[in-house]
Amino acid sequence: MPLRPTPPLLVSALSLLVAGGQALIGQPPSIAGEIETVLAAARTAASPAELEASRAELLSLSRRHPRDLLPAFPDRSRALVEAAGLGRRLGATNAAAGELLQVLEREPSSEWTPRAHLELAEVLLDRGDWRLAADHLRQARAGALARIEGEIPGAGNVDGSGVDVARLALERMTRIHRLLLRPFAGRSPWTRSDIHLPSDYLPEPLKLKRPRTVAAGPRGELLAADGDRVVLLDPDRKTVASRELRGIVRASLVTADPVGGLAAYVATPNSVLRGDAAGQAAAVNFERPSGGRLDQIVGLHRGPFGRWIVLSRRVDVVLRYDRNRRFLDYSPSTLEQPVDLAPGPGATVHVLDAGSRSSPPSVLIFRDDWELAGTITGAWQRPEALAVDAFGNSYVLDRAARRVQVYDREGVELAAIGPVLPGGGLELRNPMDIAVDGMGRVFIGEGRMETVLIVE
Repeated sequence: MPLRPTPPLLVSALSLLVAGGQALIGQPPSIAGEIETVLAAARTAASPAELEASRAELLSLSRRHPRDLLPAFPDRSRALVEAAGLGRRLGATNAAAGELLQVLEREPSSEWTPRAHLELAEVLLDRGDWRLAADHLRQARAGALARIEGEIPGAGNVDGSGVDVARLALERMTRIHRLLLRPFAGRSPWTRSDIHLPSDYLPEPLKLKRPRTVAAGPRGELLAADGDRVVLLDPDRKTVASRELRGIVRASLVTADPVGGLAAYVATPNSVLRGDAAGQAAAVNFERPSGGRLDQIVGLHRGPFGRWIVLSRRVDVVLRYDRNRRFLDYSPSTLEQPVDLAPGPGATVHVLDAGSRSSPPSVLIFRDDWELAGTITGAWQRPEALAVDAFGNSYVLDRAARRVQVYDREGVELAAIGPVLPGGGLELRNPMDIAVDGMGRVFIGEGRMETVLIVE
């Protein structure tokens, strides 16, 4: 007799029956393995549809274990929190906020409560409501620290997804204080500066001679390079990797998509190299739309769904490739002298163009659909590098003027850094590149001093 497929309704009923039976005999069910499988698929999502499918599966997992049958079920909270995180990446912020509020208002307190506060704070920051975001960040940090100190079962520095909620909440609170509260109080966002590279980061013969490029991760991870060597430091300024490479033009630290750690990339005159913590490098090449290998790359970023955004002096537009480096499309606006690019919030890309005699230098802000979201112009003498912080402020390094000028999204100048740096003890002499981390700290590659400076 042939087997007949089990109707979906019966599968759901059986799932509930099994869950209820486990609860009755004192064995709480677990869907942690299923959640991990869904998140693994989300990490390799190549399109919004694939990420949406992962999000829908997480929501389905939460519904298959209802509150009236399992009133205390932490995995339900986790499924909702993870679904909300994917929803925020998809732009479904209202739905994400609703799912997070469900965890905070209707679910019992668990290890996922601090994470729900953190994710809701991110939604609020995306909307510009930093006051309410700060309150949720405070609750996220307090809840996470209570777990670490053993007041709540399941203590540890990270939650079940490996997220250090206490640290992330503090970083975002620091960003709010530095970039919003200090200016509101009439103070400079940055009050001191120092040499960032420790004296023993490498043996003397191997140290960077003229750091021409720097890149910063959200926690303060630093990738720095001169023309012959690249060095990766962790947030505690300890050397993670060092490798000899010739002709380095630009460094980039990008977050693995859609969730995960950092990947290090450096552009050389003829290719892009991807590095790892062991110091190994693999070539990443791109083809021109008209044929032939793309060279003279001055900026690159790996954006949503693994897509590459690439800037080259060889072409007068910004190029986009899929995760397998197949050409997709390009920006409609042409550039006079492409200099640098930097990712911004909301999948935006900021591009620095040095301009020409008839066209002033500018920063062009593109949305994900290539619509021009804004233009920033300035009387920069030699615009050399660009960085963007988590609030969308643009930092332009004017190498000739030896200063960094900071602008909001509307192009209003907010601050200037240099030539004399905050604190008065250091002065820019030959600044070559800049980067900004997740806390609003500014890193400057200083060629004359042969080091990297930090302004905070």
